[in-house]
Amino acid sequence: MKDFKDWGVKRRCFLNNNYNAIWFNLKTVRLGDGIAKELEPDKAEFYDVGINTKCNAECPFCYVSAGHEGINYPDICETWKKWMGTYREKVQKKAFKFTFTEKPFQIAIGSTGEPTIHPEFTEFLETVFSTSVVPNYTTNGIILSKYGKSPIADSIMEATSNFVGGVAVSFSNLLIRHQAEQAVENLIKYGNTNVNIHHIISTKESVDNFIQTWLYYGDDILYHVLLPLMPSGRSTKGIEDGVFEYLEEQVEKNNIKNVAFGAHFINALQTSKIKTWLYPAESLSKNVILTKDKVQITPSSFNLNPIKIINL
Repeated sequence: MKDFKDWGVKRRCFLNNNYNAIWFNLKTVRLGDGIAKELEPDKAEFYDVGINTKCNAECPFCYVSAGHEGINYPDICETWKKWMGTYREKVQKKAFKFTFTEKPFQIAIGSTGEPTIHPEFTEFLETVFSTSVVPNYTTNGIILSKYGKSPIADSIMEATSNFVGGVAVSFSNLLIRHQAEQAVENLIKYGNTNVNIHHIISTKESVDNFIQTWLYYGDDILYHVLLPLMPSGRSTKGIEDGVFEYLEEQVEKNNIKNVAFGAHFINALQTSKIKTWLYPAESLSKNVILTKDKVQITPSSFNLNPIKIINL
């Protein structure tokens, strides 16, 4: 597993927001008393990043309706470099490298489409890495399942090994479940990165599927990320009544620790027996849509109405 120790320690501090955070080797520690106030849209600690609306899976539960008719946004590498060039950063080298920065610590690519089918994807991973921001991404696994049989898959795996902090593979579309499983196996063997699995929780059966997957992979998976089904995009339904309580029982029964929850579970978690660290949704993170010479910041990938537009 690669480490980012050569990047040293990073610190972001916005005192007016009661926010002070330190990052080292993919770990973030937030300091101070109380809960930080919502950060300005262009000062988020973490961004989901959309680089296209195109997808090769068209999952029936997709909350952004990504599909074959979508588009890949142009010139994302140049736009990213221009945007990161607007942030202040000061590096101190004493006993170790220490950087005061306004940049985000990391990003997750793939909020509006399947990132691995973007023609600039591998270059974009390297570009983000070159700006001292950790690139992560979410994928349906179709391309990565072809590692060793496809030059595109091979180049993405190589870039993943060299530049990426973590990859999340979506496991909820049963029509492509085999490809998703093969992608996870390939990432574990060759990806040199943290591997996560995304699960859409909608019914008790979906909870059972998550438990079976958790039992199968054991410590090979860093986090199983649980996301409630939302009536958005192609999905017209939400999570069924009683399912969260069933999920709560199963997590406690199996003593599952390597689990994380999507922001839309926050209300249920506030009164849950599951112990997890909570902060207000969208207070430290935002979503970004990258197009040619333009950065559109939105509250989240569920709300794509821009709250700030940066023309570069």
